[in-house]
Amino acid sequence: MTHKVFDLGDGCGRLVVHSRQSDAGPGKSMEEISKILPLIFKGQVHRTNPPVLEILAPLWPLVAGKPMARHSRPVGFQEGTLMLECDCAAWSTEMRHMSDAILAQVNRYLGVPAVRKLKVSYVPRPMMATPAPDKSQVN
Repeated sequence: MTHKVFDLGDGCGRLVVHSRQSDAGPGKSMEEISKILPLIFKGQVHRTNPPVLEILAPLWPLVAGKPMARHSRPVGFQEGTLMLECDCAAWSTEMRHMSDAILAQVNRYLGVPAVRKLKVSYVPRPMMATPAPDKSQVN
């Protein structure tokens, strides 16, 4: 297996793109599952208003990969456009550059080319404040 590493800076981590040279290995079971999912979703996506968001949201780490899913999420689908929110400017830029590959991966999971366009928005998530300790628990 070969891989490329992209440092995204700004505290956004790294993007690692793996490419397999062989079909054997521990990831084989996930590949098998990814072959079955499009068959399951195909009937749902052929509807007039397919539930693309409802299908993709819970599977986003599997569809996009865990590193990308940690910084992005599908938030809407309208008229063939999948809207994604990204919590890091560098990730949102990188995802725009990778839009063709992301579209192909999403449509592969759906089993049909339901998504024709991606719209990636940078939406910074608020910093989570550390909760104050519960005084009733302090000796």
